[in-house]
Parts: sequence; structure tokens; C-alpha cells
Amino acid sequence: MAYPALAEKGVTPVFDEMIGQNLLKNNIFAFYLTSKQAEDKGMKSDLTFGYYDKAKFSGDMHWNDVLYKYMYGVKLDDIKFNGKTTGVCSKRNGGEDPCLITFDSGTSLMSVPKFAAKNFMENGIPTSNFVKKCKNAE
Repeated sequence: MAYPALAEKGVTPVFDEMIGQNLLKNNIFAFYLTSKQAEDKGMKSDLTFGYYDKAKFSGDMHWNDVLYKYMYGVKLDDIKFNGKTTGVCSKRNGGEDPCLITFDSGTSLMSVPKFAAKNFMENGIPTSNFVKKCKNAE
């Protein structure tokens, strides 16, 4: 699912190949990722090409421009935790540089720069290095 710049030299990524062959209704793909607990209840993760399944979410779809066409980097305004702003992007270099986030389906860990990890810890947001026990395991 990589952009051509990230693909092995001389190899066309599968999604670009699908686009080139006009195989898709729309030039989009979508991931629906569930937890182990959700899978135990019959919900399955999936990957769709050419559409997204509107039954898999509620609310409106909001589209964002990809600013970093290497690993799908899009502009991040903020991260809220329990409805409270963390201000993670406004604190980065005084808010001068764009704050980007990459949606990576190929990792099971959240990777963030040091400034963001520090911000999350200050706001009590759990990360792989800052663990908090859940009140309810369901």
C-alpha cells in the first residue's frame, strides 16, 4: 500500500497497479481493524479497494490531503483524550511547523516523536512506555 517512492526500485505498488488497470470504482482503499475482543464477538478486520464500508462506522467521513506522499502523512491539528485537548501540535516548535500523523496499518505499536510522548505522559495518555490500567477491561 506504499507510495511509489517507498516501494522497491522497479516495483509498482499493488494499489498503483490497480489504478493503472482501472480496476477500481474509486481510487481509494480502506482498512477496518478490530481488536481481539471484537473478533471473538464475530467482527472481522478487512481491507477494501475502491470503496469503504459505511456500515463499519457512524458519523461523517472527513477527507484530508496527504502532505507527505511517502508514508501517508496528513496534518494533525490536535489529539483529544477524554474530550480534553492535549495541545500536542501547538506546542511543537511553537506551532510553526506542520504536525503530521501517519496512518500505518503495518505496525502494532504507536510511534511518536519525543515531544509528543512527553506531551502524552503529561496528559496521562497511555503509550507503550507509559502504561495505565483500564477501569473496565471490556
